[in-house]
Amino acid sequence: MIKGFLFDLDGVIVDTAVFHFHAWRKVAQKLGGDFT
Repeated sequence: MIKGFLFDLDGVIVDTAVFHFHAWRKVAQKLGGDFT
């Protein structure tokens, strides 16, 4: 039986935009590009 449920709309509990930016920049660098 489910006792609770937690839903996070980005920025309410955790702001993940910075993590996404760094991940995409790392991918672009590995492919020889630039992500700014």
